[in-house]
Amino acid sequence: MHSQRHDSQSKLYSFAQQLSDLRKSVSQKRAKLGVLRRIKTLSTILESQLPCLGEWANLEEDYSTSLSGTTDALRNCSLRLPIGTEVHVDVRELGDALSSSTKVMEMIGLQIQNFMQKAEETESLISELARVSGGEKALVEECGDLLMKTYISEVTEWSLRGQMIQMHQNNLYQVQKE
Repeated sequence: MHSQRHDSQSKLYSFAQQLSDLRKSVSQKRAKLGVLRRIKTLSTILESQLPCLGEWANLEEDYSTSLSGTTDALRNCSLRLPIGTEVHVDVRELGDALSSSTKVMEMIGLQIQNFMQKAEETESLISELARVSGGEKALVEECGDLLMKTYISEVTEWSLRGQMIQMHQNNLYQVQKE
């Protein structure tokens, strides 16, 4: 009878341990799944921003080329000006050149303003994403801590239950002896 009781207690403890291990495994898998979901969300957001960055790189190259061409044209025009005493300038041509360069500069300014608005929006979204990600990380860590405490509590509970069963069996045995 004593060996049966001992076997039953051993099996009970073994089942409790297996159950606890399974719960721990499930909790770890859930935490990993949550991390993977957040990584997927972040990847999706970043992938959606890549075309804008590529577009900006193309625009930047075009405007850089245009600006350097305009600068070279103005430099070339200024080098052709005679430095002697009798300088004749075609005011209309000079006005057209200045007007053209002003229009180019205005277009560049407008494009930069548009880009700055998009950059500010993107910066705001990235800041929000970083804040949320940091909060999620803290919550995942807290969840892990709570799961560990739960695991320890379950092991303690099963140990105490085993001790109670043993004490109860011992008391019954003592009562039967008397």
